[in-house]
Amino acid sequence: MSGELEFADEGMRRSAVFGWPLLIALLSCLALILASAFAPALLPRLDLSTMVLAGAGAGLALWLLVLLAGSRTRQWLVVGGALLVLPAAGALAGLGAGRIHVARSAEDARTFAELDIAADGKPGVPAAAAARGTASAAYLAAIREADKDDRAWGDALVKFNLGVLSSPYLLQQAPQILTDCASISDLEQLAQDHSKRARERTARLAEAVDRSELSAATKPGVHAVVTAGDEDARLANRVELARASRAQCELLARRTWHNAAGYFGFANAGDRATFAGTTRRVLAAAGETEALQRAAKEGRIAGREQVREALTR
Repeated sequence: MSGELEFADEGMRRSAVFGWPLLIALLSCLALILASAFAPALLPRLDLSTMVLAGAGAGLALWLLVLLAGSRTRQWLVVGGALLVLPAAGALAGLGAGRIHVARSAEDARTFAELDIAADGKPGVPAAAAARGTASAAYLAAIREADKDDRAWGDALVKFNLGVLSSPYLLQQAPQILTDCASISDLEQLAQDHSKRARERTARLAEAVDRSELSAATKPGVHAVVTAGDEDARLANRVELARASRAQCELLARRTWHNAAGYFGFANAGDRATFAGTTRRVLAAAGETEALQRAAKEGRIAGREQVREALTR
């Protein structure tokens, strides 16, 4: 008789533990673990305390399922244990997800902290940066688009061969440019097209940075990097170069000049003064190009240093 009672007590103890409430509690713990791993890729970046509180809240919500099942089977031992375990597991899951967010954010920001800036101000990042985060991938794509436009601009300058307009000897060797000075104005339209694309790229980049998982501390520096450069001034500079070059070409096309020991000589004082004026415009545009490149370089360097400082805090 006593054996039967002991067997019955043992069965009651087991029934107080095993069953649907325990299964739901275990599955809830598994769900929280999976959420910790996948939430950083699916949810926007939140501060660490919010992630921990959200995780604890999710654990408490899952506990309500355990309570519902436990109240039907009166497995209060499991219900009580789950009340302690699930919110704690949720908080740990939130902490883990938050740390993953921080790690991903730092990896994305590292692209801008390691930015390579050439002497002409052009930025460079390794191709592997595309896998570091959304901001890095967007910036790499923008750099490639900008490089393509810069090559097209350089090819256009080579096509028109504007350099011969500065030397009577070179112009005598390649006078073809003088037959169609008006075509130099095509550079203006090309500059307008490139400027429009540059503005669109900058807007997309700024938006990508805002949507990224970058921390609030690193975003200002990244913004400074991706928006460096005065696009209005660059467009005005290229338009002025095209217009000054065309004016210079049209003057030389009148053939009132001669080679004066490697310099353009003019018998007509008016043509001489006009040529001197167009030459000053071309040289000023060239100098302005270098100044704009220096300013863009300094802006990117300043942004890079901001990111570096933020990552060391």
